[in-house]
Amino acid sequence: MAATLIGTPTVLASSFSGVTAVLLVLGLLTVAAVALATGIDRVTGPPDPDPFGSFARGVTLGLMGTGAAALFGLVVVQADLRSALPDALLLAAAALPFPFVAALQWPGSVRRGTTLVIVTCVVASVAAWYPGARQGWQDERVLTEVGTLSRPWVTTVDGYQRESPQHTGGELIVTPHLPVDGIRGGEFRLFRDAATAVEGDPCAAGTTPGTLAVETLRSCRQVAAHRWSFTTDASQVLLGQEEDAWVWVAAAPDEPSSLLDTALDGARPMTGDEYDAWLDEVLAESGP
Repeated sequence: MAATLIGTPTVLASSFSGVTAVLLVLGLLTVAAVALATGIDRVTGPPDPDPFGSFARGVTLGLMGTGAAALFGLVVVQADLRSALPDALLLAAAALPFPFVAALQWPGSVRRGTTLVIVTCVVASVAAWYPGARQGWQDERVLTEVGTLSRPWVTTVDGYQRESPQHTGGELIVTPHLPVDGIRGGEFRLFRDAATAVEGDPCAAGTTPGTLAVETLRSCRQVAAHRWSFTTDASQVLLGQEEDAWVWVAAAPDEPSSLLDTALDGARPMTGDEYDAWLDEVLAESGP
């Protein structure tokens, strides 16, 4: 209980510095809990012919108590139960490991059975919790560095090579495609944005979508179901509406319109392998 009362605000404060700081604080709290439990057991526990018994029980209590409290806290935060549960119940949860540890003071089959139960519960809990927690940490870092968990969109057009998608800190991601012959000015860009990026009739907005909104709109017309064509002094845009996103292609005004049609017809989200490789590149640039 002492470790919980002292550790909870410390862990919350460390969470603002990232996962590494949280793990470091949890490690220090575990050491403190082991020391407290070992000392209390030696002073108040029953006589034990095994001098290693107090330390073994202290380690068990420290590891299990800290781990159980941390796991419970994670569940409370992720399930948003903080406002639904009273403080007394949240603090009392830290006492759950104590009955098991008390059983460890009895020698023989009771101790061995209790140890087996504890080890089994801990291993099962870690095995069930770690994959989801690891994915949660990964998603949190991606949101921090990229701004969205949505995959970039890419396309394939003969004569063009794809560059690395550019993230903007939000749902908008831009994937440049350059001519393989190196001719400047002949590139096109593929955009992907959230379904809320364009609302209502795209032509009624009076501007082209996304980062091109500063350009003066010269013309806009619907060319097919869920597809619109824009022109400005600096670019031409073909916009398409997907189920959960808006996707569009932008190129210079003198590029053939068939280029935009081909690029948008072949547009798709990155595959899992492509997305993982791109994330590795982006996160490596941002550092550990």
